[in-house]
Amino acid sequence: MLAATHLSSHNFSNADAIMVGAVIVLIALSALFAMSETAMTRMSRVKAISMVEEHKRGASSLLKLVEHPESNIPVILFTLEICTLVAATLVGVVADQVVGPLGVLIATVFEVIVIFVFAELAPKIYAVQHSERVALYMAPFLLAVVHFPPLRWATWGLIKVANFFLPGKGLKRGPYVTEEELLAMADTAADEEVIEREERKLIHSIIDFGDTVAREVMVPRPDMVTV
Repeated sequence: MLAATHLSSHNFSNADAIMVGAVIVLIALSALFAMSETAMTRMSRVKAISMVEEHKRGASSLLKLVEHPESNIPVILFTLEICTLVAATLVGVVADQVVGPLGVLIATVFEVIVIFVFAELAPKIYAVQHSERVALYMAPFLLAVVHFPPLRWATWGLIKVANFFLPGKGLKRGPYVTEEELLAMADTAADEEVIEREERKLIHSIIDFGDTVAREVMVPRPDMVTV
């Protein structure tokens, strides 16, 4: 009853219409960035080089992105968060003005279901299924975004703030794929028969080799047999 009374006393203004339009645009952008981030993390430098050699459209931009993923992915993630959070905030403002106190509940349901499904889940599923197509199509746009100075400066500034509160020095370029995540992905790929068991062992051995100290593979001088 209270919501109905509030709704009758509040006309849907031009400002509300503008905010609704902004929400639609922001959700669309969130979907694009979520899809792009997933495709980028699944794209290797070797694959990008081969596509450049094949003269595929967007391959040169893609190669520039995957050459330094630790510098570019955080900017994409930061832009994604901006779009998602601003869209969610505008939904709450419009719902509160139009419906009243019940608008908070409506906005929450909208954010949980609509934004999660259409701006996160569906785009990422599509990117997993069509990684190469998405990466090539979005690469020129993403290259412009990651080189946009305000976004880049803001991203690095926030990474420094996060590192300030973390023990040690944190991560200079922010969170990215760790060795444990790579090993977990290899295990999952082997379990799902995407790669062979021998390929999984090879990936593990390559990563383990990077942590091997020279003396671990050297024969102690007293144990050497020489001529």
